[in-house]
Order: sequence, then C-alpha cells, then structure tokens
Amino acid sequence: MNNFPIARELVLVGGGHSHVIFLRMLGMNPVPGLKTTLISPDTRTPYSGMLPGLIAGHYQEDEAYIDLVPLCRFAGVDFIQSEVGAVDLDEQTVALSGRPAVHYDFLSLDIGSAPALDASISDSDVISVKPISTFLTRWNAFVKRFELEAVSDIGFVGAGAGGVELCLAVQYFLSKQFPDRSFRTHLFTEGKTILSEFNTSTRIRFERLLATRNIQVHREFRATSAAGGLLVSADAREVQLDEIFWITQASAQSWPSESGFDVDAAGFIHVGETLQTLSAGNVFAVGDCARMVNHPRPKAGVYAVRQGKPLFRNVMALLLGSSPKPYRPQSSFLSLISTGPQHAIASRNGFSLEGDWAWRWKNWIDSRFMKRFSELPNMHQEPENSLQAEFDDKMHCGGCGSKVAADLLHDVLKDILGESAPVDDAARIEIPAGKTLLQSVDHFRSFVNDPYLQARIALCHSVSDIYACGGTPHSVLASLTLPFGKPGVTKSLLIQILQGTVDQLQEEGAILIGGHTSEGLELSIGFTANGTVDPSDAWSKQGSSPGDVLVLTKALGTGTIFAADMRHLAKGPWVSDALLQMTRSNSDAVNIAKNFTIQACTDITGFGLAGHCLEMTRPGLGIELQLSNVPVMHGATECLHALGITSSLHEANKRSSGLSGLTSAAEILFDPQTSGGLLFSVAAEESEKLVSTLKSAGYEQASIVGQVTSSSGIQVAT
Repeated sequence: MNNFPIARELVLVGGGHSHVIFLRMLGMNPVPGLKTTLISPDTRTPYSGMLPGLIAGHYQEDEAYIDLVPLCRFAGVDFIQSEVGAVDLDEQTVALSGRPAVHYDFLSLDIGSAPALDASISDSDVISVKPISTFLTRWNAFVKRFELEAVSDIGFVGAGAGGVELCLAVQYFLSKQFPDRSFRTHLFTEGKTILSEFNTSTRIRFERLLATRNIQVHREFRATSAAGGLLVSADAREVQLDEIFWITQASAQSWPSESGFDVDAAGFIHVGETLQTLSAGNVFAVGDCARMVNHPRPKAGVYAVRQGKPLFRNVMALLLGSSPKPYRPQSSFLSLISTGPQHAIASRNGFSLEGDWAWRWKNWIDSRFMKRFSELPNMHQEPENSLQAEFDDKMHCGGCGSKVAADLLHDVLKDILGESAPVDDAARIEIPAGKTLLQSVDHFRSFVNDPYLQARIALCHSVSDIYACGGTPHSVLASLTLPFGKPGVTKSLLIQILQGTVDQLQEEGAILIGGHTSEGLELSIGFTANGTVDPSDAWSKQGSSPGDVLVLTKALGTGTIFAADMRHLAKGPWVSDALLQMTRSNSDAVNIAKNFTIQACTDITGFGLAGHCLEMTRPGLGIELQLSNVPVMHGATECLHALGITSSLHEANKRSSGLSGLTSAAEILFDPQTSGGLLFSVAAEESEKLVSTLKSAGYEQASIVGQVTSSSGIQVAT
C-alpha cells in the first residue's frame, strides 16, 4: 500500500501492449509520491499475436487476453473503466464518458486504432477486426450465426499478414468444428499480390497454401460497398457474400486530432524519438495510435511491445527531472505467421521457412510473453526512486490541523454543487409532520482503485439502511479522509469523490448537506445518511411470521472477490460485474416492495447473508435457507474454492452464525457484502410475483432464498 504523500499524477489512456509492459515495470519499480491511473473501456486487452490461434481453437480465451485489473493492482495503479472523449492539453485533463474529467501532470496514450472503413461501408455490413479488444464478441456472434444459418460464402477484405492469417484460422476452425458443412472462402487484396510487405519467398509459400485450401484470391479489388453482403469493387466487380471480415489497414481515432494534437494526414499522433508528442512534452503516445516522425514503421504488434521499455524509461526520466533518451525502432523483425493448424511460416528479410516447429516456436514466444502478466511476482523491495523530496519536513498534523485547505474545499464544492453548496456550520433538517427521522452511518477504507466509483458505492451502502427500514433518503453528511498530497492532487481527487457522491445522490433522490474532510495515510469515505418514514409504514428486522418467504435482491460475493482483487488474483470481468451490482441502488427495489406485503426487511452487508438472517430470528422464529437458490456473483465461487480466498471478516461471520457441518458451497453465506441487496420477508402467496417484478426492473439476480419457520435459529437446506 502506498502511504506516501502524492506529488504527481500520471495517466495512461488505453491498455495496449506498450502500456501493459509499462505497468509491469512500474509494479517492479514503484515511485513513492506518484499516483498513476489507467483508463480503458475494457478490463482485458487481447494479445494480437495469439488472436489467430484463439480463433483457430488452439488457445482458451484467458490464455490470449491480458487482464488489466490484477495488473493494475500489482502496479499500485488506479483503474477507470471508461471511454475517453478528448484531452484538454491546456488544462491537462482527460474527458471521460459519464463522469468527471481526470487531471494529469504526465499523460501517455496507447489507444490503438479504429477500422478503416470506406464512407459507403457500414459497421453493420462487415465484421471488423479493429478494435481488436471487442473483436471476440463479434467473432462469437458470427460462429452462432454460422451454426444456425446457411452460410455459403465468407469473404476477407485485406490480404496483409493479419488478413491472411485470420482467413486461414477461420477456415480451419469452421472446417474442424463443422465438418459436415461446406462453404467457400474468398480473400480480397487491393494489389496484384498478397502480403505485399513480405519477401517473394514468403508470398510464394502462402500463394501455394491458399490454392491448396481452395481459397479464392480476388486481386486488385478495392472494396467500395458491402451493403447486404454484396461486395463491390471500384471497377464495378461484384461478389455476393454471406459474411465479410474486414482486416484492412487501420485508421486513427478521431478525438486526438479534434483535441489539437499534431497528427499526420491519417490522424495518427506525431511523436519524436523519445516517444513524446510534438504537441506537448509531458504527453507521450505509443503503439498504433502514434507515428514516429523520424522513424516511421508499419502498424505491427512487435513495435508496440518494443516501445514499452523506452516509454517507461523516458516517462520516469521526465518525472524525476532527467532527460529522456532517444529510441530507434528496429527496421526489420522475424515474422511467424500461423496457417490455421499448428503450423507456421517464418519470414525475415529475403528468407522463409515453414513447419510445425515454427508454430511451436511462435507458441513458446507468445506464451512466455503472456506469463509475464498472468504470473506476477511478489514485490517487497524498497523503491529506488521517489518524489518525496518535493515535500518539506513538517509533520502532518492531527485534529483539525489535518483538515483539507478551506479554499480548495470551497472551490470544489462550488464547482460541483453551485449555489446549493452548504455554507453553515450545521445543517438544518425539517422533519415533515407525521414522519420519523431515520439516521445511519457507514464508513470504510477504499477497496476500489477508482475514487469516483468508491464514492458511489459508499453512498449506496450508507443509504441502504434507510431503505431497509422502508424509508426515503433525504440527505447525507460526508466524512472523507484523503491521502496526503499536493494541493492540485488533492483537488483532483476531491472532485472525483464529490462528483461520484452527487451523481449517486441524484439516483437516490437525496442531497449533500455537509461533511468533514481530513488528510491521512489512505483514502476512506463515509456518510451519515438521513431519511424519513411514516411510522405506520416502517419495516423492522423482526416482523416475520412462520410461512413467510425470503426474497434477496442481489447476488453475494463482494467480500471474496475484492479479497482476491487485493491479491491481484481476481479477473477483470469478475470485478467489473461486482462494481456494476454495487453501484445499483436499492431504491427501485423498495418502491416495488411497498406494493407487496412486506413483513420484515434488512440489508445484506458486513455480517453476510447468514449473519443478517440471524438478526431476523427470535425465540420460536427461525429461517431455513435454500442454498441452491442463493444467487452468487460471477467469479465468487472460483475465489472461495479454487483460490481459497476469503474476506478477513468471513471466519468471524461463520462463528457468529452458529452453523457447522455444512458443505463447502455454504461458505458464500458468510461472505461479507458491501452495498449488498435487500432481504425481504414477504407473504408466501406474493413471493413469486415480487421476484418477477424485481427482475423486470433490472434486479436480475433477485431470488427466493428461504422461508421463515417456527424453529429457532438458522437451518441450511442444500
């Protein structure tokens, strides 16, 4: 854990090959005082070298993808899953979709490229390989269509290495997976030959292979239209196809040029020999999105991989006050191009060789590279570099001397809340006639490496106690501890937290009426939630009667998933799915439940499902849980059983429940939840309707998980 004051903010946009190498190097060479954030629309990034093998069926999905979430945990880096819309080079901010912009002192872009489609060709007409990060979704949809529909002719537009390799991989997979199906394969090239960037020897080998595989090559065919599967060339030739894969030279994304970056005619960002952009010395660009002015190279994964180390070296040099060093990319490289089966052709300079041995060699190189990111080392060394010299030697005060500076706090509150920002020393709350005031407080350390989402989750968690009583949230008081840092760093962090708070409050229909900020060793966020309820409509925990049915609105698993995440062992999709559920408010569930006969209610949080069920029991009243019906988050079972990871509160919850002799599957009952669901005790005859209504409203995991009995305590049925 980084408990050093923060001096600088580094933002990495994109999870490309250069950035994953950068992250691994940062994890092995941490810089105290540096706060780094990775922004990516996806939690995983595919390794382009293994994509044809994945399509051909030689690799499992996890083998061909680098998981950014555990990699960021290893590197001590915040991870924000979001699209980027622009960069403000003057204000030094990155604009994100649906959330506040992120400030940077240093910025690096590794955002890949976009499909190079002719203006007359629609995304819906073709299966574009770019962006590679989302190609697998399009590929799986194609396989499903192939399985269910009549597909006779498949075309591949683009006959460079990527197009030829994909064409062969797809044909091999379909022939092996569907041996009774017949189909024709077409390859289209704008030139007279395929693989124009390769030597004659390599081209001859592939021409021979394509002929052997009965793949028809259409030469000098520049596609200008693909509507309805009819591929039309510039010279009016037509080929009717059922599916069209698009693997032409990629184009640049539009927002860098729109943001004012110095770009080439195609929109790729100009960079110098140090990988710094020509637009700003504190901004770097690498991979497919960049073009080296003095050393232009074709778009290839090998160049992006090779840029990772010099990028790290030069960013660190600039950060620590040294001069970046020039980087000159190699002019040629060994290409190992797979041919569908476990066979490959090796090409370099004027020579080529082929055989199964070449595929094994390629597999060894690729697998060794991927292991660097799936088998992360344990790091306990003292960092060599630090930014701590930028702070004076005054000790950080406690008490009110630890508060965040007044002018900084005032500026952020005014920016976010405007005229509604609280100004008095205390908040006034007027209680409507006939209503009872509900209050609850929750506060916890940050466990999510995204302060905006952490604030939303903490707010959701806090107001759940109000909902569990059948109440309506009115307002909250915030209690924030921010890590020590320079004023600019503290301000940008506070913006993320308060904007997350305000955004979630809008969903809850409540307002921020005040709070307290202080500085400390690590980020922690808490809220005191206020709400109101009509006493006659209030729910209690212990109002159930025998025969009532228990309905749970959300799945279980946050405790074990984030315990695994802290050890950088949780997969990105598991964490992403958990975050989505944790930011799902319980407000709609309460509004739905008020139309049913709710006898009792509680929210499932730190004590786990078993512990909170125990709170609902009393002498002569017990609960029987149906274990097979309990919804479990994606990845939670793997974390609990395959990885053997439990939350620090798990064993205490298990002891408190009094349950013993259960199967291993019952361990999920003791998993502590953050921003968990509500547990309703409802009249049996209404339970199915309640569940179906909750599901229709977006609570997809809502389930009947048990019933109230006349026996004391808790029983678990499997």
